[in-house]
Parts: sequence; structure tokens; C-alpha cells
Amino acid sequence: MKKTKPGTLRRTLAVSAMTIALGGLVAPVASAGTASAAPPAAEVGVLKTWHATVQCQIVRISDNNVVGYDRADGSGNSKDAAIKDAKRNVPVPAGHYKRHCDAKRVW
Repeated sequence: MKKTKPGTLRRTLAVSAMTIALGGLVAPVASAGTASAAPPAAEVGVLKTWHATVQCQIVRISDNNVVGYDRADGSGNSKDAAIKDAKRNVPVPAGHYKRHCDAKRVW
């Protein structure tokens, strides 16, 4: 006969009794040798979505003159990610490039 840890039989009987009492709505208990599936409390949190608006200079490549400014919005899981996404969304016409992108609003 195989020896079991003290309390194993008691725990099994208690879970079985609760299962019967609740009509089978209780999930099975993990064995003592396995780790729990729940993540540590330090890793649990609420993710915030950040939003940003940036403004960039639009520069014509042929004569290197600033021809205007354009704005765009973006979002991300951090302030930096939102600003980076907004910079990526600034429309640039053919023959132009953008520079000096400034974050005008971050929330």
C-alpha cells in the first residue's frame, strides 16, 4: 500500500463533500505537488491606454524649406509608445519629409 501525506485524504473528502453540496460547481483542487495557476499579486494590474497629439514641420526636399506643419494622433500602452505612434501617423507628401516633431498633448 502506498503511503500518502497527512491531510491528503481529509482534503480530498472535504472537496468531495463541497462538490456534492454545491451540485458539482466546485473546480478540482490542485495536488500539493503542483504550483498554483494564479499569477503573483505584483504582476496583476490595469493597463492604461495613453493618447498623444504631435505636430511636425513638413519640409520640401528640393529646396529644404519648411512648407507647413501637420498634426497627428496616436495611442499606446505608455507615454513614449503613444508619442511614437503619433509621429508615425503624421502624413508626409511625396518629395517632403518631417522634422522637429513635438508632443502637443499627452493624456
